[in-house]
Amino acid sequence: MTVIIAVSILLLAAASHGESRGLEVGRISDLDLAAVRRIIDESAGEVEAAPTELRVLTLEESLKIALEHNLGLQITALEVEAQGYEIPTARAKFHPTLGLAAAVGDTRIESNSGEVDKDERQSGGAFVRQEIPTGGALTLEGGYSRHVSDDAPERPGDPRNKSTTEGAGARIELRQPLLRGGRIYVARREIMDAEFNLEIRQSQLQAEILEVGAEIKTAYYRTIEAERLIQVIQDAIERDRQLLEYSRALYDAGHVSSRDVLSAELRLAGDETRLAQRRAGLAAAKNELRDALGLPVETQIEIADRSIPFYPVELKLDEWIERAHANRPELMLLRTRLEQSELAQKIRKNALLPSLDVVADYGQGADFKSHDWNVGLALEYPIGNVAARSRLAEAQTEHSRIERQYVQAKRRIERDLRDIEIHLRESLDRLKALANAVEQARTKGKIARARFERGLANNLDITDADEALVNAESQMLRALVAYATNVAVLEARIAGPV
Repeated sequence: MTVIIAVSILLLAAASHGESRGLEVGRISDLDLAAVRRIIDESAGEVEAAPTELRVLTLEESLKIALEHNLGLQITALEVEAQGYEIPTARAKFHPTLGLAAAVGDTRIESNSGEVDKDERQSGGAFVRQEIPTGGALTLEGGYSRHVSDDAPERPGDPRNKSTTEGAGARIELRQPLLRGGRIYVARREIMDAEFNLEIRQSQLQAEILEVGAEIKTAYYRTIEAERLIQVIQDAIERDRQLLEYSRALYDAGHVSSRDVLSAELRLAGDETRLAQRRAGLAAAKNELRDALGLPVETQIEIADRSIPFYPVELKLDEWIERAHANRPELMLLRTRLEQSELAQKIRKNALLPSLDVVADYGQGADFKSHDWNVGLALEYPIGNVAARSRLAEAQTEHSRIERQYVQAKRRIERDLRDIEIHLRESLDRLKALANAVEQARTKGKIARARFERGLANNLDITDADEALVNAESQMLRALVAYATNVAVLEARIAGPV
């Protein structure tokens, strides 16, 4: 066992150090740069597997794909569909019920003297029972019965007393609660609850659609931002190469020192490093967009829209709050729950009433010569009715809880909208300042290059101006994307276009 462990440790050590191809990095000043470049070239030479699919997407197409493929939306949509089946299930309570009944029987009684009395019975019938919206039940039944009686004679030698009785007829019966249970909303409670639950699920779906839409727009705009940031660095690299070319030419002519050439080379290397970082940022942005779309991880995506939307949005906080209170699915959901809670309270209050039912029935013989009818009342009241009172208190507490949730949600929405307004104002203020910074950096760069070409300045003036320009343009791109993203979030928060 000791030998096995020792061998394993040696193998792991060899694998981790990479003796044949690797490089151990210690002090950076002693680093073998040629070896670093060799390792980079060997690593870059490995070809990755080609993506199975390439999709070039506009923003509109991205939103459509998200609605079709986003797993969270699919789950909620299936929940809505499943909830929709509860309504016909609940309505089936008022569908009529058809029943059939048949019975046969025989009674045999033998006396001490050995005489036997016999009764034979056969009956059959059908009924239809219907629940009615007032909380009662209506039953219609019809049937046929036959009774054969074969009695022993009273004295020996007397003939047997045998008789047959047949009957047929129909009967209708109504049972209607007058107090407890005798309300339409009580009878329809299951249906109304199913309808409320469907509205709640639909509101949840609509809320998720709005959130996914804002998420898709944000991810799409950030992908555009990543591409444009790469373009900023590429433009800077092109200027760096021109600067390096001018520096070498001026050095060859004896107008500048080698320091200017080295400075231009360092500037170019620094921007190439930033280019690699921003390309990694673009890959990360595409991963975020692909995840939001719900596409498979092996799908390669490219964006078709390369522009960032920037249009003036009039800041109308009061109008936004009013629209959000009217249209936000979260508030619609809570309003539905309040209605459902009010229904629950009414039903619990109804349960406090005594049970007072009227029962009436009428029967008609098949010969239309005989009939009978009955009407009666049945009263029932549990002493104390503790269970019903506790359930009512529970429903009232639940209603109060939902009311507070509704107020809390309204405040949260208002706070979100105020934050968005602040961000929009901040973005506009930043864009004003950044527009000036970009303009100044461009002017500074032109002046520095002109002076450098005439030998009146060194390339540090140019690199400083370029650094300022790259930073200002990058920040301006980010501010534009932040503004567009805030507009997208605003439209989701007010559940409609600005």
